[in-house]
Amino acid sequence: MCTIGAIRLKNGAMALFKNKDFSAKQFSDHVVMDADLFGCEGLETFAASDADMVFSGLSAGANRHGLLATVNHVKITDPDHHNYDQLTELALRQAKTADQAVAIIKQALKHHAYWWGNLIFADHKGCYAMEVRGQDYHVTKLADRVFRTNHQPLFGDTVSPDDLPCSAKRFDAANGRLSDVMTLDHLKEMLSAHDDDGTGICNHGVPLTTVYSYILIHHQNSITAHIAHGLPCQADWVELTPPFGSCWSEQSQKAFLKAYPGVAA
Repeated sequence: MCTIGAIRLKNGAMALFKNKDFSAKQFSDHVVMDADLFGCEGLETFAASDADMVFSGLSAGANRHGLLATVNHVKITDPDHHNYDQLTELALRQAKTADQAVAIIKQALKHHAYWWGNLIFADHKGCYAMEVRGQDYHVTKLADRVFRTNHQPLFGDTVSPDDLPCSAKRFDAANGRLSDVMTLDHLKEMLSAHDDDGTGICNHGVPLTTVYSYILIHHQNSITAHIAHGLPCQADWVELTPPFGSCWSEQSQKAFLKAYPGVAA
């Protein structure tokens, strides 16, 4: 159900982060990539196994222009509402900047209603949090850091509308830790943190389990991805460089997927 955010590191890099939390303890990403974007697919359903899950949109990703984007769950409403992961993909396919991403999502909300979700957009200039409910939204822009768990403070929530008991605890943990994050290593430590008797930002099945952790970094016109498959307090982080633009080829894509943790190329 996820803890997400973005922060400017001490070296000036902008880092987007996400801990992906599911009830299923084993999960493998479905990766989407081409010369213009990279991302992992989001879900229409939260099933007990990969085989029963329905994928659509993007849960987190980056594009060649330096836009970083992610979304997390707040509440699934009725079947006529679209999956919020589709908004992340729309932004990454059409926008070059975080400002443009917000404008594109505002236009999309005029035409369709979406499940409740929190979106984070970031680029070299700053970051946004955008909270979506159906066709309603609130948005805030920050220069250096922002985060969300599974409730929507801009709508006045202090706990999860979907009754996720860990949302408020993870919010408090991230709020207490993010101001001390200065480096990539600090951010990895935060995503691995246990502030609630064995769970916390790194969730150990109470009631959810962290199945992937992502840090996407935009620095000096380059994108790098740091990805951990499984609990980040135990898993190895793998550093990858998405082959955007002229660097993309079928061979470079195959090499990227071969190195991507938990994914069979």
